[in-house]
Amino acid sequence: PTKHKKVALFCTGGIRCEKASSFMLAQGFGEVYHLKGGILKYLQEVPAQESLWEGECFVFDERVAVSHGLEKGSYELCLCCGRPISEEDKASPKYEQGISCPYCFDSLTEEKRARQQEKWRHYQTQVGNKNQDVS
Repeated sequence: PTKHKKVALFCTGGIRCEKASSFMLAQGFGEVYHLKGGILKYLQEVPAQESLWEGECFVFDERVAVSHGLEKGSYELCLCCGRPISEEDKASPKYEQGISCPYCFDSLTEEKRARQQEKWRHYQTQVGNKNQDVS
């Protein structure tokens, strides 16, 4: 607190910021600012052309990441390791949909790769069956 008198922070929805800013003030920080409503409210309300935000925001639901207007972003989750993967990651020779990504490829044993392939086949079957039920 003696070194950094002013602090600005933001959280996804703003609730953790409320708690963190109260804690920091109690610890002696002089000025603590946070984005009311969090970054999601900012992305929802501020038009992209007026925004200072760059990139996408990770979220903890099936969208993985969102951009302005809370539109679904371009990231997906690797079904093997759970890491967010970009379009660039998907262009890697180490990316195999449902099996591996550049982050987990080198750590996969043949046994683990075989299990992932089986899980992916099962998943594809389930998705195919759901799509048939809809039509």
